[in-house]
Amino acid sequence: MLHPSPDPGGPGRARALDGLRGVAAAAVIVYHSILHNDPSLVPGVLIQPMQAVSTLREAVTKLFLVVFDGQAAVFVFFVLSGCVLRMALERQGNGPAVRLCAAFALARAVRLYPPVIACMILFYAESQFGIPGLIRFTPWHVLQNGSLWAITMHGPSNTIQTEVLAVPFILAAWLLRRRFGLPALGLCLVYAVLAIEAPGMVLHLPDMHAYLIAFIAGMIVAEPGLRPALEAAPGGAWWAALAGLVFCRTFVSHLALSSLVALVLAAALLVAGLLHGQRGSLHRFLQRPVIQALGRVSFSLYLLAVPVQYALWGWTDGQPWIARHALEAGLAVALVAFAITYPLAWVSERWVERPAVIAGRRLGDLIRTGRPKEGLRRRPSAA
Repeated sequence: MLHPSPDPGGPGRARALDGLRGVAAAAVIVYHSILHNDPSLVPGVLIQPMQAVSTLREAVTKLFLVVFDGQAAVFVFFVLSGCVLRMALERQGNGPAVRLCAAFALARAVRLYPPVIACMILFYAESQFGIPGLIRFTPWHVLQNGSLWAITMHGPSNTIQTEVLAVPFILAAWLLRRRFGLPALGLCLVYAVLAIEAPGMVLHLPDMHAYLIAFIAGMIVAEPGLRPALEAAPGGAWWAALAGLVFCRTFVSHLALSSLVALVLAAALLVAGLLHGQRGSLHRFLQRPVIQALGRVSFSLYLLAVPVQYALWGWTDGQPWIARHALEAGLAVALVAFAITYPLAWVSERWVERPAVIAGRRLGDLIRTGRPKEGLRRRPSAA
């Protein structure tokens, strides 16, 4: 689900999107660390509008959950996916649709599965140590979750499952756009909005009814015709888009349909601004070396933080003060989890993700042209 922009290392690469992805992955770690300490925060604080909370502590906790909103981060990931994957499809050219779609689907699978499988194997090994609160997984759990057939051990990997299941919808939308133009994508967006309350429209696939709108919005964001309008906006406007993304659900229940649509629109506007708009201070912030380093490992960071957090929770869950200080304890655990996870994510990105991306591209080129493309030894994009 975490996709750097296209053209790795090239002049057209939107590095700000890489940075946005890294910041979003870090936010997910904080979000889960806080909520784990007190499950009552979900119905009592998280989904409630700010004006409905009753104490100062709840208000402060709500503010942190708004700023580090893991659900908003997931929607950002999917908007980025739709945007980046559409651009990747456009770069394939106008060859036969069957070959292009088959190449895209295979490359996507080869890119996503190896890091997931590596994470599940690590999580399985960790579970054998009898960590309190962590069940002892079996090879069957690894097979189910590693294949993304069923999410049996690693909850956040359900978003990777969504990435895989979204491939046919992305391909269908792209083919319609190629045949009928931009209005076809607009109709796809309407379809995705209607599917939010009609899961049968997306075949009742897990979570697809809620997330398809984000993928389609991302595909529209990649539309080249948007560039002139977005370039006319001042560079500082994208801070406002970021603020809209962060705070659009602060005073509205998370369960409201309007809040979901507003979240997707805000995420799409932010991604569109970072991709097409003038370079301002937000671009410069997201292109700082430390943020870029975070973006490069964001996929593995997102996955590997879970086994690290469970190891830490095996110790903290036994402390009687944790639930009373869920916010403070969550921030502390998130900091430690990040410090431990980042080196693991760096190794995974270097030795699992990169080879997977290269292999996926070679297989895709083989299907499209009958021969693998040369010159893929540079640092690959994770798209």
